[in-house]
Amino acid sequence: MANVSIAQDITGYWKGTLNLGPTELELCFDIKEADGVLSATLDVPAQGAYDIPVTSISYEMMKLTMEIAPLSATFEGTFVLNNITGEFTQMGMSLPLTLIKGEKEAKPKRPQEPQPPFPYKSEDVYFKNTREDFTLAGTLTIPEGDGPFPAMILISGSGPQNRDEELSNHRPFAVIADYLSRNGVAVLRYDDRGVASSEAGKSDGTSFDISYDAEAAFDYLLSRKEVIPSLCGITGHSEGGYINFMIAQRRPDVAFLISLAGPAVTGAEVLKLQQAEIYRGMGMPEPMVEQNRVVSEKLFAIVDKYDTPDENFRKEALGYLASVGMPDDVAVPMIDQYGSPWMFYFLKYDPAPAIREVTIPALILNGTMDKQVVSSQSLPVFRQIAEERGRDNMKIVELEGLNHLFQHAKTGLPTEYGTIEETISEEVLKLMLDFVNSIK
Repeated sequence: MANVSIAQDITGYWKGTLNLGPTELELCFDIKEADGVLSATLDVPAQGAYDIPVTSISYEMMKLTMEIAPLSATFEGTFVLNNITGEFTQMGMSLPLTLIKGEKEAKPKRPQEPQPPFPYKSEDVYFKNTREDFTLAGTLTIPEGDGPFPAMILISGSGPQNRDEELSNHRPFAVIADYLSRNGVAVLRYDDRGVASSEAGKSDGTSFDISYDAEAAFDYLLSRKEVIPSLCGITGHSEGGYINFMIAQRRPDVAFLISLAGPAVTGAEVLKLQQAEIYRGMGMPEPMVEQNRVVSEKLFAIVDKYDTPDENFRKEALGYLASVGMPDDVAVPMIDQYGSPWMFYFLKYDPAPAIREVTIPALILNGTMDKQVVSSQSLPVFRQIAEERGRDNMKIVELEGLNHLFQHAKTGLPTEYGTIEETISEEVLKLMLDFVNSIK
């Protein structure tokens, strides 16, 4: 907020488009004034992000300055001819941005959003990861009736997510839990460590560490009298779709697994193809796609040489990026990301051995429009393992036209997620329910 002497009417809903090369991204600032004090929020409709707080704003002598601390971003512009022309800066990169006053549009509809009254019980629950000694929080939905019931936990994809796996104004885990619990399956979903009501574990946690959060959730589910212990399974999305195999590898009491867009190859292989698919989808010229592939392949080869992301790794990786002309302000954040404990583990971990070893019933789902975990990369590995191991109880389904969130999509790009009204395909929900009901 800031006190302001308003020479022009700066209040209103201002829209501008960032040109990101092969694609564009609309930013919308809602600027308000009360008693001479300005405040503002930022919407990014294509990403389903709304009401991001503008943490400071000032308007003096036709100059508008805004800071958006949650995004490490700023905007500085000048009011000229009813437009505000300036630059948007984030993570050291500046792009021209002109804001034009427009109308605020309604948030996209979410027709699958669960609405009361709910024909099931919903309970806030807490359970402890005893390995690291911290508490996680979640929601357990229990079907109406005497029970006990088949049950599952839900494991989210990569990055900190709440119990609903909320992103792009969608809540897919809430939709899954609602559908299944209306149809006789108990579901436990939980906030990731350090998110919402869950306490933080150690700051350098990897997928392996996170697997013990999920195992704690599974143990809690087994403790409930409303569930059938021999029919308790694990569903994971994306990263969660291989963490579930990791848990089942060490826990013989897991009854079944569902992998929603879970990879069957190393994170390095996932990212190489993911980057290429997304860049192509954004319209990047093929020579640039190939150039990026070569750089990524070399970086991942450097990662593979080291057991930990130590200073020797950083020195070699930064040296390579300097040799291809990448400036430090781009190279250092990139290596900071690749050298983080979570990413370093993700790049190197191969889920195939765990998939090969686990013999319980498993449902493997992937969409043909998935640009993040490409179906043509991972599904053949699942099929090969099923054939080699005689796994008749591994059901593998490739779903035409569905993206990484299992929405019916046109491009499959992450920027499309928030623009699609559907949260998750009804076909996927039915496949999940039918699979659980098939477990004996």
